[in-house]
Amino acid sequence: MTISFPKVELHLHLDGSLVLEDAWQMALQQGLVRQEDGFESFRRRMQVPSDCRSLSAYLQCFTLADAMLQTAPALERAAYRLLLQLSREGTAYAEIRFAPQLHCQNGLTMEQAVQAVLRGVKKAEKETDILARVLLCAMVITGQPDVDRQNERTFRIAAEYRSEGIAGVDLAGAETARPMEDFRGLFRIAQSLGLPFTIHAGEAGGPENVRLAVEFGARRIGHGCSAIRSPAVMDLLKREQITLEMCPTSNLQTGAVASLEEHPIRRFAEYGIPVTVNTDDRTCSGTTLDREYETIMRLGFRKNDLLRFNCNAAKAAFLPEKEKAALLARVEAWR
Repeated sequence: MTISFPKVELHLHLDGSLVLEDAWQMALQQGLVRQEDGFESFRRRMQVPSDCRSLSAYLQCFTLADAMLQTAPALERAAYRLLLQLSREGTAYAEIRFAPQLHCQNGLTMEQAVQAVLRGVKKAEKETDILARVLLCAMVITGQPDVDRQNERTFRIAAEYRSEGIAGVDLAGAETARPMEDFRGLFRIAQSLGLPFTIHAGEAGGPENVRLAVEFGARRIGHGCSAIRSPAVMDLLKREQITLEMCPTSNLQTGAVASLEEHPIRRFAEYGIPVTVNTDDRTCSGTTLDREYETIMRLGFRKNDLLRFNCNAAKAAFLPEKEKAALLARVEAWR
């Protein structure tokens, strides 16, 4: 199925969304794989198996991707190629997110990593009609003594590059590795810097993480699946009109939901919580937005619902109001 209306994607990780054929060439050029091992072997390392049902297993497929994204040319190329692909698939607006601290293993600075991704974004925007922005991710990581300093630095870099294409910030990683409360001070910094932010919450963790994320000031939540287990948190999301960045295929693969039939997206939507549909990690999950739409249509959604979800995404985009209004009008024209 191909959806013809302009698509909006808010939850898309760069390192989990490399264009597979291009990534194969980069890995060969960097000596990370051997030609004789073959493309199929490479693909299996980049994509989760069909029976993946845990976040820890899901995150393992990032190892090779992050290894090949340790230079400025690789990061620029990855962002550029991804946006070209999204444009061909009819995406009007995308927010790409990545954690600059994960790309400094070979001497690159966090600032250089950000600059490289922004170059790739701007190059793609010049060659297509896609509009794109970048979110910088702080990380939930244990065993790394300076991670809190790096997370704060990530937010300060985001503030420095707002006029260059950085739209906001995020908190990603293994959600349950540290208490959400540990990051309250970090998001006070985000607010002091005037940074819009989303937070991964309620994917591997419980509804209390979702509640805390909203309390910190998040206007969007990455995933938020476990909120369905708390009527109080459901009420909070509806009352505050917090947008949920839902990723159905990924939610199944990480174990955030036990089955597609149990995915809470329909109950959220019917309750009046703004939901959006995203791929999360299109390469790791082996998906596209059109495939995600096909998936949720199996839950009873129709084309008008998909348009509504894209309007939700346009309204929640971390864009200046004038650009957001233009994007929303472009999507609403198809309703």
